[in-house]
Order: sequence, then structure tokens, then C-alpha cells
Amino acid sequence: MRTFDVAVLGAGAAGLMAAIRAAESGARTVLVEKNRKPGVKILASGGGRCNLTTTREGSALLNTFPEAQRAFLRPSLRALTPRRLRGWFEARGVALREEAMEKVFPVAGKASVVLDALVTAADAAGVEFQCGAAVTGLEPGWTIVTDGEDLAAAAVILAVGGRSYPKAGTTGDGYSIARTLGLQVTELRPGLVGLRTGAEDLWGLAGIAVDPARIRLFDRATGATRRASDRPVLFTHEGFSGPGPMNLAGLLGEGESGWLSIDLCPDLGFDAIDRAVVDAGKSRRKNVFALLPSRLPERLRRALVARAEISQETTAATLSREARRRLVNMVKGLEVEVLGTLGYDRAEVTVGGVALDQVDPKTMAVGRVPGLYVCGEVLDVDGPIGGFNFQAAFATGWVAGEAASRSDPVRLLG
Repeated sequence: MRTFDVAVLGAGAAGLMAAIRAAESGARTVLVEKNRKPGVKILASGGGRCNLTTTREGSALLNTFPEAQRAFLRPSLRALTPRRLRGWFEARGVALREEAMEKVFPVAGKASVVLDALVTAADAAGVEFQCGAAVTGLEPGWTIVTDGEDLAAAAVILAVGGRSYPKAGTTGDGYSIARTLGLQVTELRPGLVGLRTGAEDLWGLAGIAVDPARIRLFDRATGATRRASDRPVLFTHEGFSGPGPMNLAGLLGEGESGWLSIDLCPDLGFDAIDRAVVDAGKSRRKNVFALLPSRLPERLRRALVARAEISQETTAATLSREARRRLVNMVKGLEVEVLGTLGYDRAEVTVGGVALDQVDPKTMAVGRVPGLYVCGEVLDVDGPIGGFNFQAAFATGWVAGEAASRSDPVRLLG
């Protein structure tokens, strides 16, 4: 059985960065991946373009994550800031550019250049790749049992990802390993995924995007808002997608429904739209849908008219004040019942994971299990769309790799 200083399980964003950092810090490092090639999910991210980080820094970055995760993420996001991460890739020949919504993509428009830079850096640092090797057992000490060659290591970094997009090999293996080692795993849910609705009258609007838009998920019984998102909304043949709805999806547990309210013109108040409708109605022969803000596509305006229970034949001359206000309410608060999400098969991240109170945020070490480190999506960490999840994966991997390289092989291996 061959022995290493550090064994990294999982060759995604977090695992690759952890392996690079460990090897560059002087540790003999092996990277174990069950897929035949590393970085499969990286290649599929961002529509194949890879939104690898964000332009946000400091508190503006940290505050995009759920409040319960911020204290945990602060040390790693300071250790590897988005600016530093961009510099790391640029120094390795990956030209980057900023795009809308504070996103950062490779200029080449290909996720493959991001993966190539990571693999090349790992090779240069001396990382040994063991691909096509699924981990079937992990015994403290450490022995890594695979369906190929078994390995021994002074420290193990668990970076096998979550359950989202299982076609990339992320089938939740890390949670089983964590539980076997006695770690608590919080409730798991698909995140950054589209929402299903039963609103058949809106399915025909598939392909229409509304930007700007403000969307909130709320409890209809109490009226309380669970979370809001000021991001674009995309109508689909199943419900809603796009950054706004996808940012809210992780709040819904398996089989859980909810209600959405979508403000289709968040930069305009109710009264402003109402006055505009009245002014547009001075041409009394105008059809009612033509009174609504022209920025909204005609198909959407007609759907709002129908939802407001107004005949499509109604003109400005025959539109009552009550009907007009119902119509404006549709623009400012389109309410739709959500039946659930589209599930892990289409999710970009997993919400939930290894509970953060078991992990040292400065090192990613598990206090109760000496020599074990956890990073990336397998942690109970999830951010919104915009490169935040990649940033968290790279940063926690960076910290884990550096800390694991300092593990004491004599104490841990005997």
C-alpha cells in the first residue's frame, strides 16, 4: 500500500485547489476521483463557460451568503479573495472578463481553460491523480479503500461534492462517508434550480425573460416573506428559472410547495404605473394590453390581462378603474403557486451538508476526527448564482490544502 502525506477525495473545484495547495506546501499529495477525468462538473458549469468567481469583495461578498454561514466563511474568503483567485488564474494564462451581475468568466468562453489551468498547476506541483477510483471505505489512520488501489495518508481532505447534477458523478458519496465517521449532516435540498408550477396559463410564455425583476417566496397564510431576490426571471414550460427563482429554490424541501410574488417592474411604483396606464388610455381605442409598460413582451402583457380576468377585447375606453387597478397589481405582484423544484438532476448546488459547527473555519479541520478536513460543496454552504459557490469551493479548498499539509504523519500513521 502506497503512503502519502495528503489524500484529497474528489477532483472538483475544491478538491483540485486543495490538492494544489497541499502539494505546493510540500506534501506528497494524491487526488482520488471516481470519474475517469477530473473536473467534470467544472466543464458543465455556466453553460460550459464557467462563472468561476464574482467581482464582489469583503462584506459585499460575505453578505451574499446566508447569515448562518458568514462567520464560518470569513477566514477562507479572506485567505483567498476573488481578486486573489482571479490573479491566480491570470498568472496561469487564463484571461478573465467581467460580465453582468458581477460575474467573472474566462475570455475564451470555455470552462475547459479553467480546468486545464487547475490540472496543469496540480501536475506542476507534483499531485498524483488516481482517477476512475471510487472510494468504498475510509478508515481513520488513514486507509483509503477504493475499487482499485488502496492508499494510506496522514491526512484526508473530503471534497467529493454534493448531490447536485449527478450526471457529473456528484451522487452524495461524501455525506455517507461523513456519517460513517460520526459527523452530522444537515437536511439536504437541491439548490439553484428551476421551479415547477401548475400555472398552465403561464407555460406558453416559455423563453420570456424579465429584467429587472423582484421575486419573493412567501408564506401565503401569514404573508411573511421567506426570501427575496432582485434578479432576472425566466418563464419556462414548467414554471420559472433564471437567477431570481433559482436563488430561492433551496428554501423548498422535498415535496414542499410555496408561493411566489413577482414584481415585473420593480423600478416603478404602483402609482407610477397606474398613472402611465391612465395616460396611455387617453387614446381610448387602445387595446388594454397596450396600456401596460412596453418593456414587457406582448405575450406577457396579454397573459396578465387574462389573469386579471379582463377580456382581451377590452379597450381603454371600456376599462373600469377597478379592472385597471387589478391589472397594475398583476404587474407589481404576479402571484403563482410553486409545486416544488426540478430536483437534483438540474440543480447547480446542494443546500445542506456537513454541519459547520464541526469544522474549524480557519483550517477546515474536523476537531473530533484528527487528520480529517472538509471543503467545498459537501459542507453546509451555499450561495446565490454569480460565481459565489465556486469562490467558496476554491477558498475552502485552498485553506484545507494548506492546513492538511502540516498534519503530523508520525502521530497519525504511527
